[in-house]
Amino acid sequence: MSVYPAAIALCALVMGLTAPLGPGAAAVAAAAAGALFVLNRPLLALCICALLVGGLFLVPGARKSTLYWTDLVIIGSVAAIPRRWATGILRAPRWSWAVAMVCGCLSLALRFALVNAWGANAWGANAWGDACGIVACLCAMFIGAGIARHLAMIDARLLAWGDGGMVQVTRDLLLGRITSGMLHDLAQPLNVISMANGNMDYIIAHLDIDEESRRQLQERVKRIATHTEGTAHILGLFRWFGRDAPDGRTGDLTVRHALDCALAATKSNVRHHGVAVRMSGNALDHLVPEQHGALEMMAVAALLSAFASFIDKDGKKHRGEVLLHAVLTPAHIVITVECTDAQGKPMRGRRIDNATLWLVEQVARKALAEFRCVARQRQPVRFIIRLGRDDI
Repeated sequence: MSVYPAAIALCALVMGLTAPLGPGAAAVAAAAAGALFVLNRPLLALCICALLVGGLFLVPGARKSTLYWTDLVIIGSVAAIPRRWATGILRAPRWSWAVAMVCGCLSLALRFALVNAWGANAWGANAWGDACGIVACLCAMFIGAGIARHLAMIDARLLAWGDGGMVQVTRDLLLGRITSGMLHDLAQPLNVISMANGNMDYIIAHLDIDEESRRQLQERVKRIATHTEGTAHILGLFRWFGRDAPDGRTGDLTVRHALDCALAATKSNVRHHGVAVRMSGNALDHLVPEQHGALEMMAVAALLSAFASFIDKDGKKHRGEVLLHAVLTPAHIVITVECTDAQGKPMRGRRIDNATLWLVEQVARKALAEFRCVARQRQPVRFIIRLGRDDI
């Protein structure tokens, strides 16, 4: 067991047992519980919860302490809350952390002020003081989760929540870096093949052979040329992936162009021909020269996850449709990725892995955009991409 979760668990236990003596200890215990939730330690939380239940019979005043019961419920909830809720809870807006800190501090201050003004045994002081203490504990739990999230993100542990862990994430990152050099090496032999194929076509046209043999040879030459051009197109997609102006021009860098590039890039990765892809909306021809690369990367991440939702864990494939709907609003370009089955009903979504989600969110933030994964099962929308308009 890592020393950090154990230390946090010890802090939650000691402060929880001390909660009847003061609201400050209860708030610290709640903050430690939030940290355990982020670190994914439900067994530790269950152990602490069991010890706190025992403390109800051993600690003086525990059974009459509202804050003691509050900590007991919070720590028990940490063990019971599904892990799939973690990403949604921890992706709260930045201002919410400041609001939680202010509310928590004001609640503790108000609790002390009420007790000092009315007396510790006054009914009003106890009732309002307990309410302020509960609010402070809830805010402390949220703040503790946020601090642990920040530290875990720095340590890259949060990215290991996926099935593959950090090994898979590191492999994908390093593979992307070495691929750029390999693509340059592949371009040269491809040019040689294309030139040799052109020479063969010229030689075949001047050979003294019958027309049927000439036709068969020319068909083979055309087939080689077709596959060579397709390979060159794939190399071009990889070489210019995520860049804003791959050809030095910005006239064709539209939303449609970025989505087309994303579809072409994911077609080879997802070999499932039972899923149709359709694009619609009045924003497809809108120019996005400064956000083209970011939009392409966001669309690739969304499409990979969307296509995966049509394949069960046992490998069974389902037919359906992926709709890329792009619309213009007064201030944004909003692109939604919708997944429906063959009957037009929403497909059961498969969440994108946390490593990819976090990285794509940073790309979106740098491009003054937003990338959001939607977890609602009753609606076909799975991803929402929002780009700020620069033409207003």
